[in-house]
Parts: sequence; structure tokens; C-alpha cells
Amino acid sequence: MNNSAIDARISPQSQIFRPGGASVSFHITVNNDSEQFASFQLEVLAAGASSSSGHLWYRLSPEVSAAKPPGSSTGFQIIIFDTPLPGFVGTVNLTVRIFSPQLRQERRLVVRLQIEPGSKTKLISIDLLLKEVQVYPRNSVDIPVRVRNLSLQHMNAIVRLAGIEPSWLSGGAERLLFLEPNAQLETTFQCQPPSVNQAPSQDYPFTVEAMSRDGSSNTTQGILKVLPVGFVEFTATPQQQTLPHQGQWLPNWRSNSAEFELLFKNASNLSQRVNVVLQGKNHCKLSHRLLPENAELSISETTKVILEASTKRPWIGWAKVLHFDLSASLSDPRLGSTEPPTQSLELRVLPVLPLWLQLTFLGLLAALLALLFKPDAIAHADYVNVVRFSTDALSAVSGSDDRTIRRWRINGNRLEPEGNNEGALSKGVLGNTKQRVWALRFDPVENNHVAAGLDNSVIQIWNVARRKHEYELSDPELVNNTDKVFDLVFTKDRRYLISGHGSGKVLIWERKSATENFQPQPQQRISLGYQARSMALSQDEQTLAIAGNNKYLTLLDLNQTNRLQRRFSVTVPGFGRGDNDYIWGLAFAPQAPGLLATADSNGYITILDLKCQMNRNKSQSEEISQDCVRDRWEVGKQGVRSIAFAPDSHQLVSAGDNGRVVAWLLTNEGKREVSAFNGREIKRLNNQKLNSIDVNSENTTIITGGENCQVNRQGVKHCSVNLLRLNE
Repeated sequence: MNNSAIDARISPQSQIFRPGGASVSFHITVNNDSEQFASFQLEVLAAGASSSSGHLWYRLSPEVSAAKPPGSSTGFQIIIFDTPLPGFVGTVNLTVRIFSPQLRQERRLVVRLQIEPGSKTKLISIDLLLKEVQVYPRNSVDIPVRVRNLSLQHMNAIVRLAGIEPSWLSGGAERLLFLEPNAQLETTFQCQPPSVNQAPSQDYPFTVEAMSRDGSSNTTQGILKVLPVGFVEFTATPQQQTLPHQGQWLPNWRSNSAEFELLFKNASNLSQRVNVVLQGKNHCKLSHRLLPENAELSISETTKVILEASTKRPWIGWAKVLHFDLSASLSDPRLGSTEPPTQSLELRVLPVLPLWLQLTFLGLLAALLALLFKPDAIAHADYVNVVRFSTDALSAVSGSDDRTIRRWRINGNRLEPEGNNEGALSKGVLGNTKQRVWALRFDPVENNHVAAGLDNSVIQIWNVARRKHEYELSDPELVNNTDKVFDLVFTKDRRYLISGHGSGKVLIWERKSATENFQPQPQQRISLGYQARSMALSQDEQTLAIAGNNKYLTLLDLNQTNRLQRRFSVTVPGFGRGDNDYIWGLAFAPQAPGLLATADSNGYITILDLKCQMNRNKSQSEEISQDCVRDRWEVGKQGVRSIAFAPDSHQLVSAGDNGRVVAWLLTNEGKREVSAFNGREIKRLNNQKLNSIDVNSENTTIITGGENCQVNRQGVKHCSVNLLRLNE
């Protein structure tokens, strides 16, 4: 391309400019003499001025032209609003450089600017690199300042910061700088606000002034922002309050409000107002008042607010407890997640009439009603001979001389009669057997049937749910006999039922399924020659132990067809071997195979090792070897009627003619624990015999029955069944 591609003209050729006065301008017309579209840009250079000083003294209009076609013209205006050489007076040559990015050519024009002395010429300038500086109390922050020498002479300048507490400025509030001509320097003021309580969160305006020795000065302004920090501590005392606070032993109907003291400690650098709101479970049942309603929280001070909570008190009834929460919100949210924690309070509201006065009145009323309408106890009408738990430990049955079977529901520590029969004597009655009841056993799987051994040699089968007598079992050889059924044993599969009789006979009854009736098995019987008062079946169901008068003990083998076969008979050691000397109770240890406990009419309990005796037994009738007696002790001078192992085999419970229920701790070998050698008495009924006890499968409760009887005003006997806690 040739040099004629860019053509330009400028007018006027010279201008007079006075700093601080009106601006002056030059007009330039640029022609596109090329054969393509082109845009143009301008730059103005002043002789003697530094291009890197960053000092702005002119502006262009437009700054860049649009691309125009060949032969077109573009007009520019250069406006001079400040001196290009601060402090200079005289004529300065200005070079206007015109160039095109498309043409890659430039054109230069020269004009003259005559600078006259100005009335407001500043030879020094100052700038803040950050107009707003943020800092937390006790932290440091730098305030950077830039100072420029606008003259052509060396300069000593003082930079001074004002508006911020001097003690916050490390190194003081002044700086002394030496500036080269047309040069700039940067300096900093380090600021560190003090602690939270001495540096409130707010904006602190400040001014930075730069002053030369000849009196020229300039200023700039900024803001120091101290940021919020800290928290508001909230406590309420007391956490629990009682209404009325005083005079709780006498009627007080005037006191309906209680006071809580709320303390707010402002540990932040923000002054606040606090608003307290009641919420929570029972806040709707309360009315309240705050004194003052909107508390002002000054920095580093503790403010007290009184909460007066009111509610309507009932005249009678129990004390009620109202739970509610106090939530405090702050007027200035800038502390963010440091809202005061919610306080949970409790107001215990007492009735107007004190509880002791209500209870006294109710006691007097109850005593009066008891005298007028004393109900009869729910119990048997005669001596209780047998008690049994169901295998699921949810219910129990009892049998009595009153010819009834009663069913009981286990409700915690109480026995409650099952059924809705009318009358105290009939409520809870499973059925009337028409004969005295000596033995009872639950169906061991479903607990839906009960077998009852009666006074006339008959065994009755009762449906528990329907409270219905379904059928009877009687042996042809014992028809119309008065042979008592003293004990019954089910096998675990419910296929066989074994009965022990007062005549000394032991019978086995069989059925093919649980839905069929038991049938007698004539070939399955054995005669002992003494009363079969008690029976016990080992856990493996291979051994049936039978005991009765003369202290005889017989062991029978039950083979796979459950045929009874005598293993051996022995007498248990002890005093008395006559017809009136009995082994009343037998019990196998559930978790200790071979250990059998006996209870006799002389007041003794004996623990036998049957495995040991089997190895030593040589004849069909002999006294058990002393080497096979694991332990033997006297419970009392009167007979022990009934014993039962706890399921873990570590406790044996006994009851008898002395009316005492005693628990004995045993070792794995069947001996009494040394620490509990004399047993632990659970219950004592003076001069009232206990005929039967049982321990439930959960190892927690005992049921007892016997001659614990009373006679009411109408002359009716009531004999109770008791439920006791084993481990209390």
C-alpha cells in the first residue's frame, strides 16, 4: 500500500489551556483513501510526558471509529481537560498518532498546546486502593494508599490518616515519603481494632491526606467496617417452677402465676433488642407477660427479663406438669447461627386443695364405702389343693376342695380372674368338676386344654377357651371307685398323659393326634404298693419318678413306646418310715440331668443324684446310698408340701405346713450356695398351710395355694391364690 491510504487534517493548529479552567479541543478529519473498508484509532502524545505514569489528561470522541468503505471520512475530537505536564508552564508539542488495524498504516500530525499558569493546580494526588476495608476485632488489616508526584520536581510528602482511633493504628497515623518527579509510591496503614466490647460493629469513615512541603495537598476518603462477632448467652432460672411457689400445704386459691428470671449476656460487638417467644408442648395452656417486653442488650452487659407465666389451677386432682420452650430472636441477624439457645422450662401446677387433703377426704370416703359395700374376695370357697402355670406363663389354674377349677390371667404382679361370671365366688371359674380337685396340668404346647385329676379316680379334660368340659377319662377297673388322682403328667408331644392314683396305680393314656381323645392302655399300668402322691418326668422323658407314703421313691423307664417299666424302688433317707410319712413333692432340675429334689412330711428337702444311684443300685428295694445324696436340709419342723425348680435350675422354691415360701440358691452340683445357706424367705402365712406352688417358665413369679382362708360376715369361706415375685 502507498502512503496516501490515510489522509488527515487537524484544526486548529494550536490552543491555549489553563489548568483548572475550561477544557479545549482539536478536530480531526480522517479520510479512507484505500480500496477496502477500514476503521481508525487515535493516540495523543505530549513531549516530555511519561506514557507509563497513568495520568489521564485528555479524552477522545469517538474512542474508536467503525469500519467504513473506501472514500469515506471519519471525524474525531480531542478534548484536553488537564495539563499533560503537571506544574509546567509553556508550549508543549502534541503528536496525534492515527492508525488503522486493517490497513496497517499510521499518520502523525503535530499541534501546539500553550499551557498558562492555573489557579487550582495540584502537584500531588492520593488514591485508596480499597475504598472499603473489613476487619474483625483483634484482627489486623492493611489500608493501602498510593501517592503520586504530579510535578517535575522532587517532592517530600506527608501522608496522614484521620478518623480512626490512633490506638488502633500500628506504627502511627503519619507516613513521610520522598517522591521522584512524576513518580508514585505506595504505603500502608496497619489497623487492629481492640476486643469485642471495645470495637462495636459499625462503619468508621476515615480520610487520608497527602501534603507536600510547598503546601500542595490532596485528600481521599474510605470506610473501615468492623464486622460483627460474638454471641448472646441466654439462661433461664429456675428451670423448674411450682405453682404456688409457697404455701403448698394449705389451700391457696389466689396464686395463679409463677416467675422465671431470663438472663441475656451480650458477648458480641452488636447492640441488640431481643424478642422472647413461648412455644412447645403446653405453651397454649399458659398466658404470659414479659418485663420489659423488648429488652435492649448493650454490649458486654447482662440484661434481666422477668417472665410471668399464668395458668388456671384446678380445685382438685393430681399435680400437672406443663412443659414449654422459650425461644429468643435478635433484632440484628448479622450474628448468623449464634442465636441464643432455646430454653426448656417446666411449670408444675398444684391443685387449689393440697393432695394430702384430697387423699384424706378420699380415704375417709373409701373407708366409709368399704364399710357399707365391702365386696367379697375373688377366691375359692374351700382349701386349694393344686396350682399350675401355663407353659407360656400368661395364665394359671387352681383346683380346690370346693370342686371348681379357676383360671387366672397374669397381669404384671397381679392375678386377675379370667371370664365374666357374676359374683365373687363364680368369677373366673373355668368349670365345676362336682368332685374335689387334686391335680391339674396344662396342655404343654397350646395351653388350650387342662387335665384335672379328681377325688373319684376320674380325669376330666377341659377346653380353656370355651370353658367347657369336653370329656372324661376313667379306668374300667376303677369305676365308681373313690381312688384319688393325686398327680398328672403330660409328655411334651401331648400324645401321652400319665396319672398317679391313691391306690398306688400309675396309668398311661394315649392318643394318636392332638385332636383326638385320650384312651386307656390296659397294658400300660403298674401298681406300686403305696400312694402315688407326686410324679415328675425328666427332661429327656426317659425317667418317671413317683413317690408317696413310707417315703418310697420309684423310678420307671419309659421306652420308645412309652411302656412303663420299673427301674428300681428306694426309700429316701430321713426320719419316719410309716404310712403317715410321705414324700409330698418331687421335681427334676431342668438344666441338671439326673438331679431330683424331694420334699417330705418331716420338713426336709433332699437333692438326689439318680445317675449315681443307678450305678450303685443292686436290688429292687433299698435305701438310697448316702454317697448319692448331694444335699439334705431341714426347712422346718412341719412338712414340706410342694417344691419347684426355676427354669435355670439355680433356685428351688419350697412351701409347706409352716406357711413359708422359701427360695434356695443351688450350685451346679445341686448343693446349697454357701452365701444363702438358710434360704431366702419370700412369703410367710402364719399357721396357714400351703399345699402347692409352681414357678413360671420365665423364672420370675411363683403361684401358691393352700389353706390361706378367711370367713366373711355371711360365714362364707374365701381361700386365696397368691402370686409372688421370685427375685424380690
